[in-house]
Amino acid sequence: MKKHLLLICSLLLIGFSACDDDDNVQPIENPNTAFVVTLDPGGWERISNSLIAFDIPLQDLTEYYMLQGGVAVALSFDNEQTYDVLPTTFAAQSYSVNYTIGLVTVYIEDPLADDGVTIEAPNSDVTAKVILTTTDYLDYQGLFNSPSLQFKELK
Repeated sequence: MKKHLLLICSLLLIGFSACDDDDNVQPIENPNTAFVVTLDPGGWERISNSLIAFDIPLQDLTEYYMLQGGVAVALSFDNEQTYDVLPTTFAAQSYSVNYTIGLVTVYIEDPLADDGVTIEAPNSDVTAKVILTTTDYLDYQGLFNSPSLQFKELK
């Protein structure tokens, strides 16, 4: 009986000594950044009957994001209850995005690209979320010339 009691006490002692207050898991730093911008109805610029644009200046959109990082844009038409990732079609109009250093442009156009159709800009605020992501850049230049890859010819 003493051996069993000694074994139990030893296991408890080992078990309690293994617990440590500094076993807290530290959160991983998130290098990505999200910008939330309100696109007011007066900021849309008509390019043609079937094309409207909204420019969002963004100084954090640097050359790094053009060459290596990532840029994603989503729009909310319902006060941030839901988001539609661009490109998307909403209310029979196509929304797309283009970006360059320091500038994101959201476009609205007729899905059929018919200049005879006049589209309208939203008449209420639209919320845009622009997400800049850092990524690891890998040069796959020689990947498709690899002898281990075999492509089938489509006939």
